[in-house]
Amino acid sequence: MNKLVSPLSFINIWAIGVIILWIGIFITIVPIIGAFLKKINLDSAGTWFDNANNLGEEQERLKEHFSRIKGTLVYWKNQAAAYQRLDSARVIWSLISAVSLPVLIQFYNATDKWAISFMTLLTTWTGLIVTLAYTFKAEQKYQGFRQQESDYYDISRTLLDFPNSDPQLLKQQVDEYIQKVADIRKFARRIETGSPPSAL
Repeated sequence: MNKLVSPLSFINIWAIGVIILWIGIFITIVPIIGAFLKKINLDSAGTWFDNANNLGEEQERLKEHFSRIKGTLVYWKNQAAAYQRLDSARVIWSLISAVSLPVLIQFYNATDKWAISFMTLLTTWTGLIVTLAYTFKAEQKYQGFRQQESDYYDISRTLLDFPNSDPQLLKQQVDEYIQKVADIRKFARRIETGSPPSAL
């Protein structure tokens, strides 16, 4: 009598692993590329200045100033999101490889083409994402752009919460605010251009 053959005997676990790995890579890379290409919606301070009723004659000036910096705020937010995702991918895939490889190597079969494909794909992809994150300094740029965005909103809230009631002093306060924003933009440009891609 012929022995019954289990359907599981026809399933190559390494082949399934390759498929899962490709799905994981796809799920990882699409949000990163999307963040670099897509303009993320801005939770802006524009409506704050529109609705403020204690800025007097300086309100129009602040609204015009915001219209000029809005594009910069969108850029900061996009860059922060993109580099955050790139850095998170570096951390996640580094952990996956560090934890799984010592276990998988125990079952590795050098004669199985799917096993070779899986190990090659896992190590190559992990190396690539780690290299990209370090080369483009993803962590530093994420923190830098996020900090500039936060600084802008902090000084905007301070101005709106504590405007001077004297028109002349309010004008001086707004002058100082605009100068602080200019300093923030200058520092952000150093983050963008002062950290070019570098070799590991």
